[in-house]
Amino acid sequence: MFDLDNWQEIWATITRNKFRSILTGLGVSWGLFMLIVLVGAGNSFEGGIMKNVNGFASNSCFFFTDRTSEAYKGYRKGRLWNMNNRDLTLIKQKAGSVELVSPTLFGNSGEKNVVNGQKSGSYSTRGVYPAHFQIEQQYVLSGRLFNELDMEGYRKVCLIGREVYETLFKPGEIAEGQYIRVNGIYFQVAGVIRPKSRASIGGNVESTVFIPFTTMQRAFNQGDIIHFLSCTTKSGYTGAMVEEEVKNILKAAHDISPADEKAIRSFNIEKEFQIFKNLFTGINVLIWFVGGGALLSGIIGISNIMLVTVRERTREIGVRRAIGAKPVAIVKQILSESFVLTAIAGFIGFFAGIALIEIISVGMSRNLGDDIFLIPPYVSFWTAIKAMAILIVSGVIAGLMPAMRALSVKAIDAIRDE
Repeated sequence: MFDLDNWQEIWATITRNKFRSILTGLGVSWGLFMLIVLVGAGNSFEGGIMKNVNGFASNSCFFFTDRTSEAYKGYRKGRLWNMNNRDLTLIKQKAGSVELVSPTLFGNSGEKNVVNGQKSGSYSTRGVYPAHFQIEQQYVLSGRLFNELDMEGYRKVCLIGREVYETLFKPGEIAEGQYIRVNGIYFQVAGVIRPKSRASIGGNVESTVFIPFTTMQRAFNQGDIIHFLSCTTKSGYTGAMVEEEVKNILKAAHDISPADEKAIRSFNIEKEFQIFKNLFTGINVLIWFVGGGALLSGIIGISNIMLVTVRERTREIGVRRAIGAKPVAIVKQILSESFVLTAIAGFIGFFAGIALIEIISVGMSRNLGDDIFLIPPYVSFWTAIKAMAILIVSGVIAGLMPAMRALSVKAIDAIRDE
């Protein structure tokens, strides 16, 4: 039941010494303000990093060849070798941990090698499978991506990055359906793309012309050589398992020593994402440690002031005990006063932090470009709930020691107190 007299008494006690109460409350306000701002800044940093790798399959692995480091089956050390089309078949048949496979061919980027009428530019070329765009996802600005029919029919179609489009076409001009010349061979533009991620394997997507893998092998007389291989892992498998399995298959197919650690180079994005995860965990721990420390100092300040208040009200507490006030009523009164002071100060700090985060977020949203590393800061709903829970617990903790001190006061000693 709501007791108006009780709350009026609590408010009167808090405002009896306004200056002291304000200074004490500032500690809690500043602590919660710092916590909210740090959380928002941490989210901005984390979101910025994830934006840079957004679109990359987090379960992807990549392979490329190097010279052998051991002699094996009559082959000398230092042998050069290449992956080939047969390896793709073997991996699909034998690698139970592999879900998607996409080989890559890298073409020459000669002087003015990409031409459209009187316009030209020097751009790299890549031959890929349609699965490549599931591993390294793209925004399709116009047109479409490759499909299996393009691969099977050796179609002379291509995808161009946004920078290539801006060089070869007028602003607003429809590129798909038109023909451009790439290294002396005509290809029909199927679509215009830009990367979802700022990171890219094999070069800048914006300045690249993509060609179906089978078409590029045939059109540029590449035989069945594969320069680079991308895979994704099936559910239940790790990137390390895929690396080991694919390497073993390739070594057996090309007479490479099983102990040769240099002939096949590889890396998997899963490790990078794990590094990011550990980094974010460390940052969050640091944020809550620093913010929590600032808040704790404010709580200690309130607890100390409440102890002083209890000492000043010793006679009052003694009189209450003498006329029959129950210990629980004394404890409830002190805890309520502590909680109210903490809550008022905490809410001020909380909303000040949210307001600052919102101002910064609006400013960054208006001025952010694709090249900005961070995203606008924000505080999630559940973080706000955690902050409120911390505030409630803090109010109780701050009043525990003063309440115990008040409970220990004996009526006869308190009445004699001067």
